[in-house]
Amino acid sequence: MAKNKDFLVSTADAALRYNGVLVCTAKANLNASIEVSMQEQNVNAGKGNKLIYSYKYGREISVTLEAADWKLEFIACQTGSKIAEGLSDVYKIGECVQITNGIGVLPTMPIGDVAIELSNGNIITVTPTDTTIDLKKYGVENEAVNVTYKYSRLAKSITIDAETSPFVYELILDADKHNNKTGKVGTIQIIIPSYQPSGNFTMNLTPDAAASTNIDGKALAVEGDTCADGAGVYAYIKEFNDESTTISVTEIAATPAAINLTAVGDTQEISVVGLKGVMYSPIELENSDCTFTSDAPETATVDETGVVTAVAAGSAKISIAYNGIEDEIDVNVEIE
Repeated sequence: MAKNKDFLVSTADAALRYNGVLVCTAKANLNASIEVSMQEQNVNAGKGNKLIYSYKYGREISVTLEAADWKLEFIACQTGSKIAEGLSDVYKIGECVQITNGIGVLPTMPIGDVAIELSNGNIITVTPTDTTIDLKKYGVENEAVNVTYKYSRLAKSITIDAETSPFVYELILDADKHNNKTGKVGTIQIIIPSYQPSGNFTMNLTPDAAASTNIDGKALAVEGDTCADGAGVYAYIKEFNDESTTISVTEIAATPAAINLTAVGDTQEISVVGLKGVMYSPIELENSDCTFTSDAPETATVDETGVVTAVAAGSAKISIAYNGIEDEIDVNVEIE
């Protein structure tokens, strides 16, 4: 019988966090890709100049995000600018205004002069009175004109300057894992603790498509969450299923290998790890998922959480079982 196969499908959702606070999410991405690259220095020697060693170094992770939807936060992430919200000067461009008896009324109070495109193609500039423009002296009596002017309104804005650089964020990518027999079965998350956008972006405004926004950047190396992670962590890739399942292991190992107790009522908790093979780190198992039994409860008992308690002098063996796999440890009780 053919085995089920899993596939990573479609694009990924993304979230950017700054200093522990969510900045924005991107859930309409056209592209979410990660490139891991390394440099190499080859050593060629001997007859035929054979490649006898290749030194790998300088690993880097580059991330490309391209969002189909528009969010000003995407631009702010690339520029390192903060978004300001309040009254701001903006423009009306080529707005149609009807002139009647040489007078036109603008829908919005302008700031400064108003540029007017006449029906003959000429452009004139007039100074308005409040929202009124008078074109009698230009011989315009009854026609539609296009006006361009500056006015003030509430708006969000960012400033692109020559000095700021992008902030550094935590980036989370969330992709779906599908199975060829059962559909969606799980999730793959890529967590980059320190991600800095490149600061480069392009806005393509075309007549036949929606503009997309890109946030390209690189992962920066940081201290790992644990000593085992090391001091140069770029990213964590985590895979989990939609339904909780038993972790598959080939062996289990209980620690400590032997327990010595010296008084009635003394206790010690057992820890259990699962082993899967050379490509996997040991997996710490939940004691609640294991079964603990003592062959001599009159000497030492063990509860469902793996806590061993001394009862009387003597020795006992504690058996630990997980998903059909077993291990055991020795318990020695010496009353002092």
